[in-house]
Amino acid sequence: MARGLWALAWVVSLAAGMVGGWSTDAVAGPRVVEGLAIVQDDGSLSLDGETVWLHGASIPLFVRTCTSVVRPPRCGSRSVLVLSNLVTGFVHCEIVRQHPQALEGICTQAGRDAFGPRDDLAAQLILRGWALASPDAPTEYLALQAIAQSQEVGIWGSKVINIR
Repeated sequence: MARGLWALAWVVSLAAGMVGGWSTDAVAGPRVVEGLAIVQDDGSLSLDGETVWLHGASIPLFVRTCTSVVRPPRCGSRSVLVLSNLVTGFVHCEIVRQHPQALEGICTQAGRDAFGPRDDLAAQLILRGWALASPDAPTEYLALQAIAQSQEVGIWGSKVINIR
């Protein structure tokens, strides 16, 4: 009798899978957070009700300045202001790690060509010299940091603060 119930349960679950579609929980990819992003004063992104840090990039919060390109003028870290200028709309973040206060992800947005490759925000900041590659960063970020250092751009061009 128990054998008959087990067979019946198996048939019912098979039918439910055919009618309702199989669950993709077991094969689901990384968690994704996307939407219009707002750059916070600490360099994090606020999007879809979540706080997301850029994975692989350490954003220095020194070298404060004000920009008059926008009204009202925005003051803050140069790195944060550059990130604000980079973020132009819809951002897609693949979450790498979850911290108690925030998420950490690889965040991209559409490039110049809507059908071309997406721009990696952390890579852009590192290449422009306004972020440092963190120890757990992808190796590409370390190469971009070396390029920024050799070109003396961003924080690497400052004669006041020598990080080398």
